[in-house]
Amino acid sequence: VLEYSASSRGFYKKITVNRKAILTVNKRDDSPISNTCSSNNWDNLIKRLESIDVQNIANLEAPSKDFLFDGAAMARLKIIYNGTTYETQPFDHGKPHENIAALVKEMLSISENIE
Repeated sequence: VLEYSASSRGFYKKITVNRKAILTVNKRDDSPISNTCSSNNWDNLIKRLESIDVQNIANLEAPSKDFLFDGAAMARLKIIYNGTTYETQPFDHGKPHENIAALVKEMLSISENIE
């Protein structure tokens, strides 16, 4: 399971992807928009995930920290694999660490195409 979330006072987005489904929530307390995750979408995500040292994502330093003063929405990436959860430190929505940038961009792209 891959999960991306971003929020600030006036913004909320949560994307959850697994082999079967893509769920997107665009407002707090809203029901998710759901769509089937195609094998092509899943393969693209896995291809980007393979280049990431998942066990080390908690140690990635955010390239900017505008979220600390409401200059950007605070985002996180969570990867759940074999019952273990790996999660990044907070980072600015739209500015992930370069090691996870391709995966985050792909998740956002897939999510936008189903809304």
